[in-house]
Amino acid sequence: MGNSKLLADNRITEFGLLIEATRRLTRVIETSLRDNHDLGLVEFEAMVRLGRSPERQMSMSDLAGQMVLTSGGVTRLVDRLAAAGLVERVSCPSDRRVHWAKLTDDGVTKVSVALETHLADLDDHFFSEMSESERAVTVPVLERLRTACSER
Repeated sequence: MGNSKLLADNRITEFGLLIEATRRLTRVIETSLRDNHDLGLVEFEAMVRLGRSPERQMSMSDLAGQMVLTSGGVTRLVDRLAAAGLVERVSCPSDRRVHWAKLTDDGVTKVSVALETHLADLDDHFFSEMSESERAVTVPVLERLRTACSER
């Protein structure tokens, strides 16, 4: 009987709503990127992060950290993007142990076109569902959650 009270806890419902909304939105966004640009969401995210970085590059470990991937996961991701000519590996001139992933010119072109679709999808499926005042509350909460989970 005690378990039924725990199962009815509103915190479970509220967190479940966050997870379900995230999964549904991710599915819609990923399907659009695959159908329109032959890109998975993870590949797209990596390309956006690289494109927004100085010189369109970052260390593999920084990319893994920002994307919450293992070193093996980011290596496989960069391998796929490099095979497609969208990213290249660059050695650090001052430390041979450090390797960077750098967005190629073809990668910039591909992610730029995909960003137009992505922004339209975000407007249709994410931002259209929130008022400006809700966005003003949501963004700081998401930033706090990201930081709190990163510190543990």
